[in-house]
Amino acid sequence: MIKIKRALVSVYDKTGLEELAKKLLEYQVDFVATQSTCHFLKQKGIPCTLLSTETGYPELIHGRVKTLHPKIFGGILARNKHGEMEEINAYEIPKIDLVVVNLYPFIECAQKTDDPEALTDEIDIGGVALLRAAAKNYFDTVALPSPSYYQEFIDQLELYQGAIMPELVKKLMKKTFYMTSAYDWAIFQKFSLLDGEEWNNQPWKKHSQLRYGENPHQKASYWISCSEVNSSDESIMGCKVLHGKTLSYNNLLDISAGLKLLDEFNEPSCVIVKHANPCGVSSADSIEKAYYQAFEADSVSAFGGVFLFNETISLALAMELSKLFIEIIIAPSFEQAALEVLQQKKNIRLLQRLKKAKPTIDQRSLYEGLLQQEQNTSVYHELKTVAGKEPNEKECSDIIFGIKVVKHMNSNAIVLVKNKSTLGMGMGQANRVQSTRLALQQAQEKTKGSILISDGFLPFADSVEEAAKHQISILVEPGGSIKDQEVIASAKENGITLVFTGMRHFKH
Repeated sequence: MIKIKRALVSVYDKTGLEELAKKLLEYQVDFVATQSTCHFLKQKGIPCTLLSTETGYPELIHGRVKTLHPKIFGGILARNKHGEMEEINAYEIPKIDLVVVNLYPFIECAQKTDDPEALTDEIDIGGVALLRAAAKNYFDTVALPSPSYYQEFIDQLELYQGAIMPELVKKLMKKTFYMTSAYDWAIFQKFSLLDGEEWNNQPWKKHSQLRYGENPHQKASYWISCSEVNSSDESIMGCKVLHGKTLSYNNLLDISAGLKLLDEFNEPSCVIVKHANPCGVSSADSIEKAYYQAFEADSVSAFGGVFLFNETISLALAMELSKLFIEIIIAPSFEQAALEVLQQKKNIRLLQRLKKAKPTIDQRSLYEGLLQQEQNTSVYHELKTVAGKEPNEKECSDIIFGIKVVKHMNSNAIVLVKNKSTLGMGMGQANRVQSTRLALQQAQEKTKGSILISDGFLPFADSVEEAAKHQISILVEPGGSIKDQEVIASAKENGITLVFTGMRHFKH
C-alpha cells in the first residue's frame, strides 16, 4: 500500500476538492499546489505551500510553465528502490505520494469555438505531464485524475487510515492513461476537423466473453464504449439482469433491435422481437392490452421471442406471460409478485431497463472497414394525400404508428396496421411485392380497412393491386419513384387512399 504523506494539487475543476483536502488533512498530509489551487485551499482553511516556493521559479509565460521542474517530477517519479529516495534526498527534493490533477477543459472549448488561439490556450501541458508521471510510477505514487474518483479514494483512505491499496492505485493508473489519451485524441480530432479531415474514435472495452457467436462454432464477446466503462458491469445496454442464464450473442442482437423500436413510443407499448426483427408491436391504453394485441399479431413467431415493455409488469400480465415460452422479458420494473411468478421459469431471462441510452451514432462493420451514420430519429417529412380522401385523426395516428414500426424492419419492408397494432409484416425480400404478399398472408382475414405502410416507394402498381384484393383502405409510402403517377392512378382506380411521407426508411 502507499501511505499518503505529501500531495501535489493542481486542478481546473475544484468540485469536491474541499472535502478531499480536509479528509487528507485528517491524516496529516502536506499540500503543495499551483497558484489558483493554493489560493482556493487556503481560503478553505487548509495549509498549503505554493509550488513556486518549492521550485524557486514563478509561474512563467502567463502560467504556461509552472510545474515542469526537476523538484516536482523528481518527487513524483522517485521509487523506493535503486537508491532513488537517497538521490532525491541529496537534492532536498521531497517525495510526492499523491498527484491530484484535472485538465484544462479543451473538449468543452472545442464544442464552442473554432478559433485556433482560443483552442490552444486550453491545451494542458503540465497537467498531462504530472498525471502521466504519477501513473507511470504507480508502485509508489497515486494519480487522482478526476473528481469522479474522489469518493472512492476517500473511502479507502478512511478504511486504511491514510493509505491506499495497490488495487485502487492500479485502477487509477489505468483511468489516468485513458483520460490523457482521450484528451490528446480530442485535440487531434478538433484540429483535423478544422482542416477538413474527419477521424472516427470509439474506444471499446470488453464487457464479457460469450459462450459462442451467431452459431456454436463461432467465438464471440460483447464490448461496450469506454464512455460506459464507469457503469456497472451488470448493465447491458442500460438493462440490469434480474434473473436467468447468461445472455447470448443472438439475444443481444434481439435486445438491441427491440430497444430501438420500443424507444419510438411513449404510450403503453409492447414489442416482440424474433431474429432481430419485430413480429408483433402494439400501443394501447394499458400495457396488458398492448401485450395481447402484439402477441395476436403473430403468435407463431412470438414463440421463443424477446418481449419488451415500456411499463411495469403487473402480476396479471406475468401470469399470462408465464404460460408462454419466452427467451427474454424487458421492462422498466416488475411488481414483486410478478417477479416471483416469472422467476419460477428457469430458462427465462428477466431484464430491468434502468435508462434509455439512445446512442446518436449507428456503426456497422463491413468485410473490411466501418460504416457510420446518424441514428434514424425522424418519422416523416409530410403526410401528403395524393389519391383518395384525407385520413382522419385516428387513421393518421395509425399511419404514424406504422411508420415507426416499418423503419425498424429489414428492407424491403411492408407492415399492415390497425388500431395501433401490427396485423401482418413482410420484410427482407428482394422485391417489394413479395413482402406485400407475406404481410397480407399473415394478416389473413383482418386486412379489411387496415393501413399498409412501405419503408420505400412502391416502384410499380402491383403492390397496390395486391392491397386492393384484400380491401386495404390506405397505402402509405415515401413517394419519389419515376412510376409515381402510375401508382397514384392505380390507387384512384382501386378506391384506395394513397399518402406520401416524403421520407424513406431503408434498413439493410
